[in-house]
Amino acid sequence: MTFDTTKDPSRLAVPTRPLFFISHRHADQPIADVLRKFVTGQSGGRIDVFQSSSAQADNPRVGRELQKELKEHLWAAGVVALVFTSREEDWSYCMWECGVATHPASPETKIVVLQCGPQPPSVYSDAVRVNALDPTDVQKFTNDFLTSPDFFPDRREAVAPGFSPNGEEVQQAARQLHHALEEVIPSAPEEGADWATVPFLRLQLTYTEVDAIRQLKAVEGGRAVREAARVKDIDGEAKRLFGLGRVDQLAPFTRLVEAWQQGRPDASTSWIDELAEQIRVGSHWRLPRFSRQLMNGVDNADRAKYAPILSRIRSVPRQRCHYFDVYFSKFDTDDQGAIKIGFVNEPQAAPEAIPTVAPAGEPEALSPGAAGG
Repeated sequence: MTFDTTKDPSRLAVPTRPLFFISHRHADQPIADVLRKFVTGQSGGRIDVFQSSSAQADNPRVGRELQKELKEHLWAAGVVALVFTSREEDWSYCMWECGVATHPASPETKIVVLQCGPQPPSVYSDAVRVNALDPTDVQKFTNDFLTSPDFFPDRREAVAPGFSPNGEEVQQAARQLHHALEEVIPSAPEEGADWATVPFLRLQLTYTEVDAIRQLKAVEGGRAVREAARVKDIDGEAKRLFGLGRVDQLAPFTRLVEAWQQGRPDASTSWIDELAEQIRVGSHWRLPRFSRQLMNGVDNADRAKYAPILSRIRSVPRQRCHYFDVYFSKFDTDDQGAIKIGFVNEPQAAPEAIPTVAPAGEPEALSPGAAGG
């Protein structure tokens, strides 16, 4: 790691109060908010907290260079708390922040890993961590924070000098922190491996966005869905469908659409409008209708046709958002483009007995003998 020392942050004035820096992904802001409120409340406001995602804490100032701002605060921080949820996410920026804070030329900084999932960050796998869902670990952290005179390396006084180690006040504070963390930390997936048999995509809309969409008519509402929806989860098959090797969590849905359009510049985009309409209708808690607008994947070797199907909607109050689970069901078509009933590779009846569904706007195809005479 390199560090710009042309303006040595060590020359900055020593802060008059301890600084507690919260390093986190912006998707984990609810957890960071709980930690900030705990530190501020239990210290009586005697500790400064830097949280980039909160307007109620120190954060990067408008008009300033972001990395310079972060370096200055990281250099001054006595404690950096790393909020860590899952190894599957991108932690490069958080690791950069921890690296800056522990640069050999910087003042001493303590790294506290708040582990909010089943696995620790590999970089800190041997370090003492705080398991956020373990009441014993939270109790130890709370006791250390409130009663240890050296919790902040550059200080020699406890945050709450009147509290007895593991006394009733400390235990009560620990219980409150543990309960608040349980409310915002996402539930860990059950053990075991699973996979989707067709491409899977989970889109997210906030409560505020859904409320706005409900006020719009169909066309404007569909457009709002396309513009506001973000990717909460996507499996490998869906990435392949869109021609992408990696998709960041909470990336705009439009980024997937753009990637697909680059790979299929001449293809119909009707499926995009169809999916947006399903989500718009679903946001009203109504059952959507499926017209099965088909799409091809970007991979030319994949001969199947796919139709987006909104299969499940979930409200998540603690994150104030809705999840929309979408499966891209596989279909096969005949030479005229009519959909064959049944999924690709399913055993089929004899060809003459297979009914077909004509594309939208065309008469329904009939199997031999189906017409009355």
